[in-house]
Amino acid sequence: MTSEAIAKLADIPLWVLTEKIGMEKKSIAAEDEHPSDMGIKAAISAINKAQIQPEEIDLIAYCGVGDYDYRFWSPAAKIQGIIGAENAHAFEVRNFCNSGNLGIHICRNMLLADSSLNYALVVCSDKLSQLLNYSDKNINSILFFADGAAAALLKKGESSNKILSYHGMTDGKLADFIRVPLGGTKLPVKDENIDLELNYVKVEDREKLDEILSDIYLKNYKKVIIAALQKNGFSIEEIDFLFTNKIKKSLLSSIFESLKLSKKNTFISLKESGHLGATDTLFGLAKTIESEKIKPGNLVVLASSAAGFSWGATVIKY
Repeated sequence: MTSEAIAKLADIPLWVLTEKIGMEKKSIAAEDEHPSDMGIKAAISAINKAQIQPEEIDLIAYCGVGDYDYRFWSPAAKIQGIIGAENAHAFEVRNFCNSGNLGIHICRNMLLADSSLNYALVVCSDKLSQLLNYSDKNINSILFFADGAAAALLKKGESSNKILSYHGMTDGKLADFIRVPLGGTKLPVKDENIDLELNYVKVEDREKLDEILSDIYLKNYKKVIIAALQKNGFSIEEIDFLFTNKIKKSLLSSIFESLKLSKKNTFISLKESGHLGATDTLFGLAKTIESEKIKPGNLVVLASSAAGFSWGATVIKY
């Protein structure tokens, strides 16, 4: 979906998307393509690259941000059944755009805690574009919501690409600023509540939210990355690659400038793909691995922020 098409739907100048946000187009799933479908494709790709059999997988963590295929349903179980991972325990992890980072951390700890477990599959998949009401002026800052999936396979005892540490933090004062009102226990789906406007993401007090985020966002992003690095005695100066979830261009530039990193230290997918939720960090990592830029010995950090608001960072040694 092009930024020209989005600008027309949202009735805003094109430059807001291309210059302020930094997006020219975004990925949109087909009408009949759902989060579990994309997750299954990503899972199969990861399994094939790892050259293992699905039956060897012990854990499957589905780490989605938005709606599942159904409201009361397990996408992790669906993926487990379709890919033939018959020996795997499948479950969901939900921490919005930090879900993938947290899912990796949880699965790593579960593998290390149980001698009988060896492989874990982490799947991130979302169809975030469906949550947008383009006529709502309060959501201009999240018009980049898009669709996509990524998956990672963890192996206990693997000598390469070692997961070293994780650090996460939350500032719950912001919990109510972004939400979908309809469908929860406060506003269940029933006749008197059926207002389609309530089925989309709502941003409460856009100006106040922007003000709060500008004060704490950069600070917490940097804090969580430093904390994750320090757990293994590393410093910011030793980072070779940093992959973040995709946020507006100016904020992303501020994060990299504050860490004294540049575009050569990351993969920018926002321009071509939009914001893919928890998928962003693994997507950037996968694309950089494909280009053979990451070398043995490189220090890689996956860093993400999430509605709620939470931040998380994972440190990996290649």
